[in-house]
Amino acid sequence: MNRSWLIGTALLLTAASTMLLPQLAGFGAAPQGNYGAVETLSRDGTVLADDNLVDLLAQIPFTLVIDKAGWEDEVLSLDLKVTGNDHEPQELYQNMALAVAFAFQETGNTDQLLLRVVAEDKWLDTRRLLLAGDIRRAEWSPRLQDALQNAGNSPLPDSLKNGFRISESELWKKQFIYP
Repeated sequence: MNRSWLIGTALLLTAASTMLLPQLAGFGAAPQGNYGAVETLSRDGTVLADDNLVDLLAQIPFTLVIDKAGWEDEVLSLDLKVTGNDHEPQELYQNMALAVAFAFQETGNTDQLLLRVVAEDKWLDTRRLLLAGDIRRAEWSPRLQDALQNAGNSPLPDSLKNGFRISESELWKKQFIYP
């Protein structure tokens, strides 16, 4: 009798746990973001993923064309394309600032932004690098972002270039800064 009571209790506990465990699992589920991306970090903002990258980037009011975009391991790679000669440094800086704001203020899971501004010559079918930035969330600050946004047509200060790891090509210096 002792043995049958033990087996019956074990069966009853097994049946009860199979019914209760799925119910309990629903209480602690992580919030699900758009397009099925689950946020696993405690940061606020949109969760950037392969599924929503194009849709989210399309909402940014860039005046430059997005040439390439990529998302891998919390790193957003973005190439902005300049065509023609009617662009001023201020416009390019403002586009870069929009990308930085999106990466670190709008998304919660971007740790690094690899940003390039490239010039395309349609006649020669060539692309040349103008500016490149390796901007990291840990080193990002609203002060640096504002400095980029409001840089005007002047050369970027060294503090901004160092903070956002911005490098300028010789073509950039010849065409835009020191013509």
